[in-house]
Amino acid sequence: MIKGVNRQIIEVIDTGNEYFERALLVVRPRFSDVEPGRLHEEARRVVDGAQGYTGLRWNRRQHRRRSLIQGGLAGLFGMLAGALIMALAH
Repeated sequence: MIKGVNRQIIEVIDTGNEYFERALLVVRPRFSDVEPGRLHEEARRVVDGAQGYTGLRWNRRQHRRRSLIQGGLAGLFGMLAGALIMALAH
């Protein structure tokens, strides 16, 4: 049950992106008194700047694959280092 919501949301309808039709931006409470024109300018700047955004989380399969590759490379490096140390010790 929600008793009350005290949030200001800006909806950007024209994202300029073929994949997304709209973006919803939640205004931080300390900026809720800023004039609407300024908020709309910032919203447009954020949406325009997000065109090259690549910080999305990897899905589990990609994360698992990357972890396996890194682990395998670390193990291989360890084996080579151990072999080199053994060869130099004799």
